[in-house]
Amino acid sequence: MFYADGILRKSSLIDEIPGVFHGFSTRMGGKSTLSHTASLNLSHNLGDPEDVVRENLDIFARTLSDGLYGGETTVTLHQIHSAKVRVLTRDNAGEGYSLPRGEDGDGFVTAEAGVIPIARAADCVPILLAGLREDGCPVVSAVHAGWRGTVSGIAAEAVRQMLALGCELPTIRAAIGPHIGYCCYEVGADFHETVCGLRGADFAGRHITIPEGKAKHHADLTSMNADILRESGVAAEKIDISPDCTMCMSDVYYSHRATGGKRGVHGGGIGIR
Repeated sequence: MFYADGILRKSSLIDEIPGVFHGFSTRMGGKSTLSHTASLNLSHNLGDPEDVVRENLDIFARTLSDGLYGGETTVTLHQIHSAKVRVLTRDNAGEGYSLPRGEDGDGFVTAEAGVIPIARAADCVPILLAGLREDGCPVVSAVHAGWRGTVSGIAAEAVRQMLALGCELPTIRAAIGPHIGYCCYEVGADFHETVCGLRGADFAGRHITIPEGKAKHHADLTSMNADILRESGVAAEKIDISPDCTMCMSDVYYSHRATGGKRGVHGGGIGIR
């Protein structure tokens, strides 16, 4: 179950993994003063001064970790709507904050403390995962699943990378964060055709349908990612899903579609104590 914790939204399933902190940001609680980025924008190059974005990242990190870690431990990257997931160590801490960003991609996994991967979004799907190795130590992941990354299976790649770091599959919990919902995600015929080509007609038929009372197809990114996680071996009861649609709730979250692209970004962050 998702619940509100101040400016964050959290998953009770991720809470079950000892030694892990996490949360999905809203657009509240930060230092951005521009109308379209107010107030916790987590990305550069959207109108905010660099120092304001760094301050927002610091606020997010400290809120996530109950003051244990600051912005110097965060890691962001240039997201490219792929299924590429990078493995992080403590040496990567600060990339996108005080250090240059590392290699482009759309997700992270780590088994080390002192580094906070952040997946940023503004209608796309932020997903956080956490599990345990045999020795009881955590492994965590944060991914940005745009529709291309979703269909390309970035959620499955995150699980694969976690297993490669020694995580035991039965322990993995996943939280699908706030994103544009089926209610608002209208797509064209070309979208349906592309998804058919990438993942098959059966997958497209299950997740791209015409809602009652609507004239056009809508895509369900929630069910797509949940389906892919289940195919990867994550038990259905260990997948938590936010009920919030970012377009419907553009006063709480940033939404690309609701604002015609003039917006900030929120994000999902996770780390090991």
